[in-house]
Amino acid sequence: MLNAVVFVCGAALMALEIVAARVLAPALGNSIFVWGSVISSVMVALSLGYWLGGQVADRFGASKTLAPVIAGAGLLTATVPLAASWVLPWAADLGPRLGSLTASVLIFFAPSLLMAMVTPLGIRLAATKGLAHIGRSAGALSSISTAGSILGTIATSFWLIPLLSIEPLIVAIGGTLMVTALAALYLPIFYHAEATAGAAEKDRALAGRIARYAMPTALVLVLAGTGLAAWVLVKVAPAPERNAFGETVLFRKDTQYHRIAVTESGTVRHLRFDSSHQSAIDMTDGLTSLIRYPDYLQLPMALVPDAKRVLVIGLGGGAVTKRYWHDYPDMRVDSVEIDPVVVDVARRYFGLPTDPRLSVFAQDGRRFVQTTKETYDIIVLDAYYADSLPFHLTTQEFFREVKSRLNPGGVVVYNVISALEGDDSRLFRSMYRTAGSVWSDLSVFSVQSGQGDAPTVRQNIAMLATDRRVSRTELLAAIRSGAGGIVKVPGFAEMANDIYTGTVLFADVPLLTDSYAPTDSLIQVQ
Repeated sequence: MLNAVVFVCGAALMALEIVAARVLAPALGNSIFVWGSVISSVMVALSLGYWLGGQVADRFGASKTLAPVIAGAGLLTATVPLAASWVLPWAADLGPRLGSLTASVLIFFAPSLLMAMVTPLGIRLAATKGLAHIGRSAGALSSISTAGSILGTIATSFWLIPLLSIEPLIVAIGGTLMVTALAALYLPIFYHAEATAGAAEKDRALAGRIARYAMPTALVLVLAGTGLAAWVLVKVAPAPERNAFGETVLFRKDTQYHRIAVTESGTVRHLRFDSSHQSAIDMTDGLTSLIRYPDYLQLPMALVPDAKRVLVIGLGGGAVTKRYWHDYPDMRVDSVEIDPVVVDVARRYFGLPTDPRLSVFAQDGRRFVQTTKETYDIIVLDAYYADSLPFHLTTQEFFREVKSRLNPGGVVVYNVISALEGDDSRLFRSMYRTAGSVWSDLSVFSVQSGQGDAPTVRQNIAMLATDRRVSRTELLAAIRSGAGGIVKVPGFAEMANDIYTGTVLFADVPLLTDSYAPTDSLIQVQ
């Protein structure tokens, strides 16, 4: 039974750690700072938990203390969603580094510490069978705990998150711990010979009192945890009818990649990934995007008005993909989206059509570029978020792979959120430097700069990259003419006024490569 207890606690600890980043994501994003904070806080909890567990085991005995410790861990784990609802709103205002670290410690440190105490307490119990094999017993329990951690990691990341959603999954982890605590109450039957002869007199007296109150304490913790878990499932876990913006929630689901939410306000439907606003489409026509930048991703049509093949990496609500498909009847569009749930959402809630001219691939964008045999006139990179970027889609090596999929004279366009100048422009300038190492001609457009965005303000920036030799005068003339009148996006001609004419200085920012792409650090830190 002891082996089973240690195994389950090891699995629960790693399951909670995997889930932790997803708990923080809606408020703090999914950056490397979130993962670093979660791992660091759990590692500190492990270190202190191992030490504290050893102290408790030697001074007060393990057979009676183990069950209350596990029950306490279960109670604290089951109430993580409740704690997160209190902590995250104000932790998000502390910025991605301090906010992530603060939230991780306040939400996950205590349950992780209690779970870490289980292994040294278990080793102390194993020692009651005799010291002749204590090394073997300690090694076996450590191995069993690690095996549980492996199972918890794989099961949670591969299957449980999309199966149960985050809040029910956390409650299930807490419930498993509480059941394990009840099982641990029977351990004194098998380890009744435990002694505390090496402890001080006052510790032996306290150990006696702990032994008397261990069972009722564990039972009270389990009952309290069960009640709080039920409260979380009823009040916290269900998707609210309306979100913080007053929009009606139509759909919410946790996937391997995001917490996806579809909401509606009037005729407009919104798609959000964690804290990132992906799409806002007026469903009156299913084409008009209230987020402006997708319209700027048609700027390549000014350079390739006769384009017949377009690749869009990143689907979201389908704003870019649908517009290309709808506006150009002779065009074939391929769209790549890593999350199959997003593909389903785009079809069910945003009217993404099923048509021979439109193909959607549920695959990593870079892997698609590496394996496809197709070539394209235009490639749109729409997979960058405001708070984090998939770094492998920003590097020089990736841009070279993209270039190999372009037809002669083809154009790449991507959107990035950054400033054009100043300290907050490092991401833009680094990506500009990287793209400039692959293509000979770059053009930069500040989305809606005509509405007052200053170059030092963080904003949407659309950048065209090509080897086609076209002067700026010719490019702007083509935009003002709507690529000869074929572009139907409202306000396309006025986008010519948004071209950035400043000099992009990039000597102080890195060239992004597969071996060095610190995109999270380049994003503006508040």
